[in-house]
Amino acid sequence: MRGDLNDSGISRDFQWRHATVPACCAFMILGLHAIPGEDLPPEVMFDLFHADKLIHLLMFGVLSCSVFVGLGKSGSIRKYKWFAGGTLLMYGIGLEFAQDIWFVGRYASLGDMIADGLGVLAGRLAFRGVYGCWN
Repeated sequence: MRGDLNDSGISRDFQWRHATVPACCAFMILGLHAIPGEDLPPEVMFDLFHADKLIHLLMFGVLSCSVFVGLGKSGSIRKYKWFAGGTLLMYGIGLEFAQDIWFVGRYASLGDMIADGLGVLAGRLAFRGVYGCWN
């Protein structure tokens, strides 16, 4: 299939350098979710333009795209694309529940979970559009 990242048929070993950027993105997102609620700007500013949801969508879009690029470079995009997407979705949902349970002044939001899921989808579509990989 033309444009397929796995069309060479070459079996590649996993290289940790392909996981560096996604891991850094995931830790950055964890850190941003752990910011105490009183250190955040007032919600009125975020609610006015739904900036919070847009931030969640962009964060998970970048994380998702970096994960799929790493999988593509390692030659395992076909094998793990659904597992990676599901794991990213569960990561977003888990962080929202962690906000409610462990992080001070934060709460879980269904809207944020939906924005996280849409970000994962947007990252996948961006990857497919840029690399032309429609597998």
